[in-house]
Amino acid sequence: MTRSDSSTETTFIPVVLSGGSGTRLWPVSRQSFPKQFCELFGEALEHSLFARTLARVTPLSKETPWTITTRDLKVLTEKTLKSQGLSAENVVYEPRGRNTAAAIALLCKEILNRGLAQPSVAMETICGVFPADQLIENETAFRTAVQEAIGFAKEGEIVTLGVKPTYPATGYGYIETEPGVIGKTAVRAKRFREKPGVETARQFLLEGCYFWNAGMFVFKVKTMIELLKKHAPEVWNPIDQLKLDHSNLNSVYDTVQPISIDYAVMERLESHVTVPCTFDWSDVGSWDAMADILKSSKSHHPTVSVQAENCFVMPNGDKTYAVVGARDLMVIDTADALLIVKRDTSEHVKEAVEKLKTHGEAASYRAVHHQFEVRPWGQFEVLRDTPKFKSKTITVEPGAQISYQSHAKRAEHWIIVSGRGEVVLNEQVIAVQAGSHVSIPIGAKHRMRNTGAEPIEFVEVQLGTYFGEDDIVRYEDTYGRA
Repeated sequence: MTRSDSSTETTFIPVVLSGGSGTRLWPVSRQSFPKQFCELFGEALEHSLFARTLARVTPLSKETPWTITTRDLKVLTEKTLKSQGLSAENVVYEPRGRNTAAAIALLCKEILNRGLAQPSVAMETICGVFPADQLIENETAFRTAVQEAIGFAKEGEIVTLGVKPTYPATGYGYIETEPGVIGKTAVRAKRFREKPGVETARQFLLEGCYFWNAGMFVFKVKTMIELLKKHAPEVWNPIDQLKLDHSNLNSVYDTVQPISIDYAVMERLESHVTVPCTFDWSDVGSWDAMADILKSSKSHHPTVSVQAENCFVMPNGDKTYAVVGARDLMVIDTADALLIVKRDTSEHVKEAVEKLKTHGEAASYRAVHHQFEVRPWGQFEVLRDTPKFKSKTITVEPGAQISYQSHAKRAEHWIIVSGRGEVVLNEQVIAVQAGSHVSIPIGAKHRMRNTGAEPIEFVEVQLGTYFGEDDIVRYEDTYGRA
């Protein structure tokens, strides 16, 4: 029976799952700035994988896309949403990541809570869940596949989007399907298969009835809740206790079982529907994958090679690179960390990151953080950090301002490089522009406010006995930080 007709009016909500630490793409991707926000393709934040995903799913529905993410990624999430002209009203923040089953359960519960006036309508809502960190070409084909999936979800099916494999990949799980089409292109899926070895993956490719599990799901809220209750009560029961104001969210997440939706639900189903997809797809899950994506890119940094074969360089800035006498090497360079890895072994980068966390304060910090940090008002980048001084470049966006603050262990000198604004120093307002210098003594209350139409950039030099970010007292903050 064909159930792919999606002509009847049903509320469909595209949902972007934005979590994870992205450590397999270290040192570009780090826990504080994971891959969905990185400039992996030489572009700005507004063209990150997360931004691309939002742009891809927004045309699917009249409803504003939802985002499920963690509190740690709040600033990056809201800045990206703003860049796409989207509000943050439909962002649901987890206190910490507990894998995809908890995120999807939280999504369903939040839809129910918001639809208390019409619970039956809320239960009939259809959700499409899409990871924030995937690269998909041919978005028309993607949207066509989602529309077919919506038709089956209306009938109570759980639907996966399965990507037609193009090579015997061992890094992805597979979906085994039955012969015969049950919709325009949809097929009946029998089971999920774990990441296979090379020979098994080749067999999957030859048989033609296996698809990569891309982690994209379409379902009715009612259907998903029923399955969570049946197969994963250790996930649903705590989430079901969530209060309307989220005041008990922390305690709920203390008890919810951390498990993927694949293990919690999908692998326990006798069957489900899969919509095969033929568009180019990548989860951008390793440096091997990135090297394959960028190998033909015109924007890729030119590298001089001498007697070198099959090497890849991810550059840092305008540095010049030369590779001599090497084979199958990948070099990933950033301002404060360098990774050299042999092709086909990049899945072990995550292990290196874990080791770095035990190798002293500096290495441990660099395993998790970049030299730059994105803040609600703009961002800063550390230039030098020594026992005697610390220097930064700081950018404040138009209309934004840094919190009114003071420091107990350092004085600061601000030299304005570009833009216009005003410094508030112990209640005195000082107009500044390119070339201005302001000296801020230890203990003085101060803030920078951008009053111009362009970002204001300045260099900050700190002098004192301690330069940590925790030496700060906030007296007033536009963004509600303590």
